[in-house]
Amino acid sequence: MLKSRPDRYGAIAASIHWASALAIILMLTSGLMLDGAEDPEQVRSLLRFHVPLGISVAVLTLVRIVWWLAFDKQPHAPANMGQAQKWAARLVHLGLYGAIIIMVSSGIGMVVLTGAMPQIFSAGPLPEFSQAPPALVHGLMGRLLLVLAAGHILAALYHQLVRRDNLIGRMRIGG
Repeated sequence: MLKSRPDRYGAIAASIHWASALAIILMLTSGLMLDGAEDPEQVRSLLRFHVPLGISVAVLTLVRIVWWLAFDKQPHAPANMGQAQKWAARLVHLGLYGAIIIMVSSGIGMVVLTGAMPQIFSAGPLPEFSQAPPALVHGLMGRLLLVLAAGHILAALYHQLVRRDNLIGRMRIGG
């Protein structure tokens, strides 16, 4: 089942979701590590991981948006979900997409404006990224993404463990 049904997500949507989730967790973790890193070689090593991961998150997000707009329809909300929960879920999902797009754009902006790509993937002194105009937006979006992702995970766990409505099961890959 590649496409979604009214009661659950299809294999393609679920695969994109879980690949995105893993990439975002790794990206946020490496970003937080970058915030605390002072050794230039540690920063360079983290950036060599963080930059391609950010590009991967951007590609996954764009593929997900195109998939929903052109090829698939999202399943219906669970029958026991109230209108307020439906709106909250919608806002969180839109917030996640928006934060990801802004964060990736600001990350690309920092690399382009500082001319850092050669230094990240070869040698030479790294620029001071915090001085690049998009740095503030990048940091704010990273924190917003962390809050939204935590809320998303907590809501899914609430549905799975408290309400026991198998919401997470709707996002499984395979039969």
